[in-house]
Amino acid sequence: MVSTPNAPDGLFEKIEKEPEETYIYKRLFLDYTYGLGKIYTQEEIDKARQSPSFDREYDLKYLGKIGNVFHTKDIETVIEKGRKYNPDYLDPYHFSSRSTGIDPAFGSSAFGIVVTQWVDNHIQIMHAEEHHRPDYNEMLSVVYGLISKYQIDKVYIDGANPSS
Repeated sequence: MVSTPNAPDGLFEKIEKEPEETYIYKRLFLDYTYGLGKIYTQEEIDKARQSPSFDREYDLKYLGKIGNVFHTKDIETVIEKGRKYNPDYLDPYHFSSRSTGIDPAFGSSAFGIVVTQWVDNHIQIMHAEEHHRPDYNEMLSVVYGLISKYQIDKVYIDGANPSS
């Protein structure tokens, strides 16, 4: 079997982790350095290094840092816009719809709160935080404070797995 590593915990990682004494096949791990000067020139490798998938395609690394939902260029554009954005500035002359999403963590995850606003056809994150094993009365106070501060007009609460 020959393939590019995909996500961790997949078939290839399971094969890699099998003990040598129980595995009946020889495993070879050949990164790009084995082909350097043979099937790849240094210039080809230098050009390939510019790709965000270089580690996965040429260096036997599993996915994890970069997903496949958003294009890398889109992520870079959003990061650049984020550097210019001040979430603490609320323009009193500009109305925008603001909402908060709350995951009260009735399961095993953290209590999460996100405040967003819709401006110029973009969703802006005004506030985001998580709390591990919080006091729910304290969280009511935090959420009420955020509703007042950001003048929120919609509240969305995850109702899956409510506490009994």
